[in-house]
Amino acid sequence: MAAGAYTLAVSVDGSGFIAAWVAGFAFGVFLRQNTRRADSPGADDDSADFAGRLAVLLSSLSFLVFGAVLLGPALEHLDRRIIAYAVLSLTVVRMLPVALSLTGTGLAIPSVGYIGWFGPRGLASIVFGLLVVEEHVPGVQLLGRVVAVTVALSIVLHGVSAVVLSNRYGSWHRKAAAARPHLREGAPEEDGVGPTPTAR
Repeated sequence: MAAGAYTLAVSVDGSGFIAAWVAGFAFGVFLRQNTRRADSPGADDDSADFAGRLAVLLSSLSFLVFGAVLLGPALEHLDRRIIAYAVLSLTVVRMLPVALSLTGTGLAIPSVGYIGWFGPRGLASIVFGLLVVEEHVPGVQLLGRVVAVTVALSIVLHGVSAVVLSNRYGSWHRKAAAARPHLREGAPEEDGVGPTPTAR
């Protein structure tokens, strides 16, 4: 379905990425409505579980292709400007807008920091980079290198910090929920394991 939507959109000079996203969204809505009508408990969970596992597999393949094809040439032309922007992109450029967007939600500072650090990343950057490449904008080679280095740095830093920061946030959350019954973040998980970062 995604491949068909992409192909149709590109054939009429539309955005294949947006078409694939809309097709996936529409398919998800259709699937949920039909499983409710069928009144089959567990079918919706099975579909969601399959979709989640498929998403992880396809994401892994995407990163494999990214590492094999795009990262090598970018590292050959590495300089201090690219590294500096990649670091800024993973910290200030992303975390500050996330913090501003969560203003007024009542979330505690640790939650805002956790969401900002482990928020949207990875594949989103690759997709946006490909959109820029499609448009043939000036400086596209430099932009491609910046995206490649930023994604590579994200894989390393988020991968290394995932377990440590998730455990630390989970520990904070359990203590905060025990001290404040009406914590905005909700009750702790029954298994005692804190929240973990979502897949890219």
